[in-house]
Amino acid sequence: MGVREVFEVLYSPTEAFKKIIEKPEFKGVLLILVLVMVSMTFTQSVIASKFFPQIETPDDDDWTESMALWASNGDRSNDTDRIVGNYSIRSFVPNGTSIWMRITGIGTFDCSGDRGYTELFFWIKWVHQNETFPSNATLRLFSGSEGSYFELDLTNLISNLNNEWSNATVNNETLKIGPGQGWELINSPDWKSITGLEFRLAWPASADLTMKIDDLHFRKYVSFVETGAFRGSMTSILIYAVMDFSMNWILWAGVLLLAVKAFREKGGPWTIFFIIIGHVFSVTVIYWLASAALVSTLPPLNLPLTSQKETIPVDGLIQERWQPNWAYQLSFLYLPLLREIWTAVLCAIAIHFLCEITWRRATSITVIAFLFRFALRLFLGF
Repeated sequence: MGVREVFEVLYSPTEAFKKIIEKPEFKGVLLILVLVMVSMTFTQSVIASKFFPQIETPDDDDWTESMALWASNGDRSNDTDRIVGNYSIRSFVPNGTSIWMRITGIGTFDCSGDRGYTELFFWIKWVHQNETFPSNATLRLFSGSEGSYFELDLTNLISNLNNEWSNATVNNETLKIGPGQGWELINSPDWKSITGLEFRLAWPASADLTMKIDDLHFRKYVSFVETGAFRGSMTSILIYAVMDFSMNWILWAGVLLLAVKAFREKGGPWTIFFIIIGHVFSVTVIYWLASAALVSTLPPLNLPLTSQKETIPVDGLIQERWQPNWAYQLSFLYLPLLREIWTAVLCAIAIHFLCEITWRRATSITVIAFLFRFALRLFLGF
């Protein structure tokens, strides 16, 4: 039995089953199993490429747990007033009009596009002796040197209340970095080479000033395929493919054989019967490839982190962004139903030629087997 007959089942099943029944070979079923494993793995990789969990650098609170990388115009110290970890970074300027804190030596970060870092997150708190809101608040991202930087007005990103923490969000979205995000360029900085940050607050009159920074991170979205999480799941995907194929094959062939016996028809040796029915599942290969094609048209889903540093639930995003899409409905609602119908039709054709019975009788056997299989799947829970 060659490769041609395996695929011929899909477009010319009557001719294919005549040939398969004349010379049934198990290697045809093995070939279909291998193709199912490959197509399912490919589809899962397409699905995984659509999910982008948020990645933080650093992945812990290192930058605000130690003063080692920080400089300031005031007295620096660690402070137990913090959001996460054990400490925040604190600077105090007595009787001054401005206060700044700068972190360098953090490495080089690419913030130039979708594959680089796209967000900056931090918590900031200011304390003024007279509880006066800063007249000027800026954030700088250095590029190579302290004289070349991107600058952004921080006024809308800090709390309007004295001695209160606020995080770097605008309309509940983390501060965006990179080209086209409204940053002012000073001395030709490069988004591909961000090497440090500076927070600066200023007031019109002198007073005792304090600034605190905590939970400082660059953030970007990386697909599951790129993170390596998908590679780690390859074994489980392949095992699932074998299990799914085997269970469907055994269940379909088993209930069909029982139905044939119930109708007092001759199904021949059970081994041959199982081989013939096994060729029906070439449909599964088309099912997975069609699913991959449909999923590839769906928009990517970014999975931001919650305040507890956990990725937000996927179900809500799928319901909001994917379910209204025609490709999602075809792939996850109608395509599985089409696969079941197509499989049943091929089973009826196989029974017709294998048992040498009328089309009507073969159809009746298949319908009964289909209903019995459906009941068994409900009972067994798969």
